[in-house]
Amino acid sequence: MEKRTYYVNVGTGEVLEDSTALDYEFEISATEDDIAKLQELFEETDNSSQGSYATSWLPWKVYYSNETNQEYDYYLTEVYRTLHRLGSEQTKRHIETMNVLDNGI
Repeated sequence: MEKRTYYVNVGTGEVLEDSTALDYEFEISATEDDIAKLQELFEETDNSSQGSYATSWLPWKVYYSNETNQEYDYYLTEVYRTLHRLGSEQTKRHIETMNVLDNGI
């Protein structure tokens, strides 16, 4: 499959081919299959984020004692792993400086 250049905004979960269409954070080179998998990760991140919101206002709950928070962190880390794997050199360097890839690359 042919790779194309895409522009990604993690905060909004958007992946577009037009760099002028949004404020993007990362540039990647990916196949359509790669983009489909990335979109699935964004959906899982969003789903787990909504689940963790319900308990976020409980001050007596430790963040990691909540399984939903762990799930959210897992999917968000997987998003960044995928972006690192598919990213331009600048994208890879930026993600590495963020220290979000907890178990190495």
